[in-house]
Amino acid sequence: MYKVTAYFRNYRVSQLFDDIYDAIDFKDTMDANYPLKVVFEKGVYPMRKAVYDGWNLVMDDKRNPLSNIPDLNTRHMVMQVLAWMWCIVFSAYFGSMWIFGFTAIAHVMILAAIAVTVGTFETAKRNPRVFSLRTDGYHSVSRTRGHMWINGKKVMLDANDPGGEHE
Repeated sequence: MYKVTAYFRNYRVSQLFDDIYDAIDFKDTMDANYPLKVVFEKGVYPMRKAVYDGWNLVMDDKRNPLSNIPDLNTRHMVMQVLAWMWCIVFSAYFGSMWIFGFTAIAHVMILAAIAVTVGTFETAKRNPRVFSLRTDGYHSVSRTRGHMWINGKKVMLDANDPGGEHE
């Protein structure tokens, strides 16, 4: 960890960084504001590390006690149930079921978007032909079914005719 402190006449600005390049960039930014001095320190700052480790001990399923559950899907489900429980607890704490409604809807929307994205990526990885509009070459989507609807009547198409867009 790196700590950069800039001393100005009436105040000081201090910030901690994990990456040396971010620290150097911040130091350069502080230098551009004409401080009295800038101190660049390298070291371990236990408070920030403790907060970071505390977060990971709770939120990282590879480091928290749920890592003992061998099935990843079960572990994920348990983490989701805990997230819903905390959503309900915070809503009750603030005294409004409206807050629960808003947070529940937000959780459902975010989880649904993640599920659709993961499903799309998995389908693209396992069966990319699903996304192809033309399944067997020249045929358009309407020709792949082997029939068309004209004036409410089903008209069978010749299987040997590749058809086209303007039939």
